[in-house]
Amino acid sequence: MDRRKLLGAAAIAVPAIAGAALISDLDFGSDPRAEVTEGFSGQAEEVSGDAATTQNAAPPVVGVQFHGTWDMYWNGTTPNAMFYKHLDTLAENGVQVIRLDVGWSSAQPTNVAPTASQWYHQRVNTVLDQARSRGMQVFVTIHQSPAWSRPNTGSEVKQYPTDPNSIKPWLTFFASTYGSKILAIEVWNEPNLAEFCGISDAYQRAVKYVPILKASYAAIKAGRSSLPVIFAGPSQTDDVFIKDCYTNGAKGNFDIMGVHPYQGNQMKAPESTDITGKARMTNMPAIINLMAQNGDSAKPIWWTEFGFSVHSNDAVPAGQVWLNGVPDEQTAASYISRSYYLAWQQYPQVKLAVTYCGYKTPSDSLGHQYGFRIMEADGTAKPQLKALQSIRQAFGTLQKL
Repeated sequence: MDRRKLLGAAAIAVPAIAGAALISDLDFGSDPRAEVTEGFSGQAEEVSGDAATTQNAAPPVVGVQFHGTWDMYWNGTTPNAMFYKHLDTLAENGVQVIRLDVGWSSAQPTNVAPTASQWYHQRVNTVLDQARSRGMQVFVTIHQSPAWSRPNTGSEVKQYPTDPNSIKPWLTFFASTYGSKILAIEVWNEPNLAEFCGISDAYQRAVKYVPILKASYAAIKAGRSSLPVIFAGPSQTDDVFIKDCYTNGAKGNFDIMGVHPYQGNQMKAPESTDITGKARMTNMPAIINLMAQNGDSAKPIWWTEFGFSVHSNDAVPAGQVWLNGVPDEQTAASYISRSYYLAWQQYPQVKLAVTYCGYKTPSDSLGHQYGFRIMEADGTAKPQLKALQSIRQAFGTLQKL
């Protein structure tokens, strides 16, 4: 069977269009986790000649977010049965890479030199070893600042440290100690959102992020010079935030561009071009061109997080489309498959795509966060994970990172 047909086999057929803009007339349902609205203006640019590259022989590498350090998986420093079962399920379903979120606030809660014997570092090391033993590679996303690094700022750990350089000792230790076991380090999570940096002004989020990126890049390279650094994936295809970061000196301080291409309204299919701007996955050319304009066209792009939540929209407040969910698992599976297809056909710079997420416990009244899970507590693979397995079955080994 044709591999392109196999890729689209999860639920809804994939549009077989190459070399042209993909326009979907489907409007099923699903939305991202972002704090945005649908009112975006500005036309996404065509991919310029400088940004164009040869189409890949296969879709991006298959990745999944795994919250492996979270308490739901642990009894102290001992993993529980669900931890092992979930890693087994991911590996059995063809996942090649897992994204592991690592909290600086947990790893260095006091301003003393970090050690590998600290309880949280023990958890991190166990996740790395267990994932690798199952044939999966790992990259980590570092985020969350300890209280000592941001005095008099309250209890919210998602804020930036007061002094960006305060992260350096821990990150150098981390890169030196665990760098041989990981693919790369992503510096922070969705820094274009106030939720993840504590800054209300959109431009200032970029202004304040760049010093964190610079300090982290220097620290990581000091610990392991060959370890790639990932620009923190902004929520959605936010080319404006990335442009603002370039303006403030981001160039030369990352090796991989991270993006979280959530749909501003998940009820829109991945190929949807009903609007332009960051609320659509199809705004990727704006980022690709921006990188080319800054001399970074040779750098790879990793979709370090994207996904589709399954839940009813009956209780979603009017106008808050970013909280929508797709109606069923089959739709989510199809949209995930089609996202890989879209990247493969249209954005060859995208080398890795990480589906959010392996598993989460129920945590909100709408079920939006819980709805992103692609397997159950008992390790049962949902159609979304089976869709990733189908990609691996159709293509075997995918791109090289």
